[in-house]
Amino acid sequence: MSISKESTEHIVKRVRILVKNMLIGGIQTLTLLDYPGKVACLVFTAGCNMRCGYCHNYEFVLPEKIKELQNDFIPEEKVFSFLETREGFLDGVAITGGEPTVHPDLPDFIRQIKKMGFLVKLDTNGTNPDMLKKLYDENLLDYVAMDIKASREKYDVITGAKLNFSDIERSKKLIQASGKDYEFRTTVVQGFHDEEEIDRIASFCEGARQYTLQNFRSVKVLDSAYKRRHGFSDAELQKLKKIAQKHVKKVLVLN
Repeated sequence: MSISKESTEHIVKRVRILVKNMLIGGIQTLTLLDYPGKVACLVFTAGCNMRCGYCHNYEFVLPEKIKELQNDFIPEEKVFSFLETREGFLDGVAITGGEPTVHPDLPDFIRQIKKMGFLVKLDTNGTNPDMLKKLYDENLLDYVAMDIKASREKYDVITGAKLNFSDIERSKKLIQASGKDYEFRTTVVQGFHDEEEIDRIASFCEGARQYTLQNFRSVKVLDSAYKRRHGFSDAELQKLKKIAQKHVKKVLVLN
């Protein structure tokens, strides 16, 4: 699959033509991994403003796939009905994608979840700091996991999109200043993320509470060229971890 470098604005515009309201691509009814220390469910939103070649949720990313699958997506009302049956059992809801912040009605969706008494974790690529600020200002977020894809110089290469890196910087600062739980994380791919690159990324995250290195797996990818790429060995991951530890308080490795 050939990945074109569309502008972020163009990608979002095409997604919103298809997704008039925030559509839910799926629900994982129970997860002990996606919201650290909590029993949660995982909600997948459709639509994204990046085209990361290693993405494994590309059916919720590519507009043509969204159009193909949208009749099978889940109305918000069904999500809330499901959550009503899990009150007292689940601690929280983790919202992922795609990229949830491309949807203007995300605050409304989260407000309803919070009214039901659940904690909310948001996974984001950090390209919409205005939305992030709005959510923080309304105290709608309890945990944020933000992907730091690469160093500034390599961002467009990794994401397949033309981005304003200052948005990434603003989101990072908002998250660190929020007083809420958070982590930054990088999916590491051989040929893109060497020791120098991890040092640059971790330096960008200087002082962070937690930085997660997530090893790349080529089982399911957006760009077929990534089928020929590899993750890192355990020993190599430990070297990357030591490098990152110079800059952040805690480093977690997910292999």
